[in-house]
Order: sequence, then C-alpha cells, then structure tokens
Amino acid sequence: MRFFFHLHNSVETRDQEGRDLPSLAVAVEAAETDARSIASENVRQGHLNLSHSVEITDGTGKSLYRIMFGEAVEVTD
Repeated sequence: MRFFFHLHNSVETRDQEGRDLPSLAVAVEAAETDARSIASENVRQGHLNLSHSVEITDGTGKSLYRIMFGEAVEVTD
C-alpha cells in the first residue's frame, strides 16, 4: 500500500511521491523515525516545536495517523 508522509511545521510540506509499505504499522514506525530525525535536526539548529507533526495519509488523502514531535521523543529534565 502507498502511504504519504506530510510534514506539518512552520511550512507545511506535502509528500507527493509516497512510499510503498506493507502495512499501516510499518508506516507508523517510519513516521516516528522521520519525526525523530526532523526533531533532532531542529535541536541542532537551536529550536524544537513539540507540536509539529508528521501525518500519514492514503492515496485519497484520508488521514490515517499523525504523530506529534512531542510524542516521538522523550523530553526529561
């Protein structure tokens, strides 16, 4: 199945190509990895907005899952 991963941050970025993955569970793992990677880059640049997110949609644009950066990383004191 083809899944699309849209980045919702200061500038929304729509995934135009998508990725063929075997299941939504695998797509969720990919979205979590993507969110962590983007969040770590944001931290390197000196900022992180925990409400930014990665949304998974199907080919019709139906939202299947959304992970907020704050859910993808554990922040402790």
